[in-house]
Amino acid sequence: MDAPSPAIGAPPAGPGDAGPPAPSIERALSGPDRIDSWQRRVRVVPGGQGPGKRDQETLDRDRARLPLTGPRCIVFLGCTSGAGQTVTALMTGQLLAALRGVPVAAIDLHPGHGSLVRQAQVTPALCMAALLDGAEPPGPANAAAEARFDLITADAVPGVPGDWDYPRLAERAGRHYPLTMLDPGASEVTRVLGIGDQLVLVAPASADAPRSLAMTQEWLNSNGHAELAARAVTVVNGVSKASMSDVEQAEAVARGRCRAIVRIPWDDLLAAGDAKGEGPGAPAGVSVLGPQARHAYTALAGVLVAGLAAAPVPRKVLH
Repeated sequence: MDAPSPAIGAPPAGPGDAGPPAPSIERALSGPDRIDSWQRRVRVVPGGQGPGKRDQETLDRDRARLPLTGPRCIVFLGCTSGAGQTVTALMTGQLLAALRGVPVAAIDLHPGHGSLVRQAQVTPALCMAALLDGAEPPGPANAAAEARFDLITADAVPGVPGDWDYPRLAERAGRHYPLTMLDPGASEVTRVLGIGDQLVLVAPASADAPRSLAMTQEWLNSNGHAELAARAVTVVNGVSKASMSDVEQAEAVARGRCRAIVRIPWDDLLAAGDAKGEGPGAPAGVSVLGPQARHAYTALAGVLVAGLAAAPVPRKVLH
């Protein structure tokens, strides 16, 4: 089977429902790496969960701030085109930088109009070749204590692939960034997975989600990434009331094959950024998210960091 085609852009177009959005988050925990505090189904209720109970978003923010023993790389992989791989990497990276108060990098290996740089509409901090040559990212000398989100492109021209030394890239990035988000194109997936400490699988809230998620899991297991897949976090992107049947079928496929499942609700403001597919649209960022989607991404950030903090796994060395 060929490598799955990573998704680009915003969540799948059209919620198909004008009614109220689905509950913002539900997580189903499964697989061999369960963590006790997650072994229950959780639904975020904005404004708190009743007398004597802490607000769930506060708990998620606390998880996202847990200390890590060293730099980590998080790989985002869309199970099908249009799943929202790039926008999920962008939102997660921005939120982690803000919550942890540290510089976070996102490496743009995904060419096209939906690339990280075009979605965010910001000037890249530097290119991969410069980083590998020892260039310092822009910023103050004490950048380790500064909340900053830096985009790193594959070359001086965004979206141009190259024959990169990915283990060395991870080492170089780790000198400057405690967390690095990796957004690979299809041609880079296999090599990028080798340096990932955590995998995020992104599936759309559509009828195609169960099949594409099953095929992606099968591909990962048959290509030497079974352990990484078992520790993955599955994101179901663009959830609405009308898509709940498809969402539940996708979750049935993921349950028992990953560490956690996080639902990201449909967000009109985010989807509007590139609704027509004619260009990058409005800049995508955490600031454009509605409350429900922001809560969901906060939960995703918490789940990712808590997993990395609880069970750090040594990165494979590729030769």
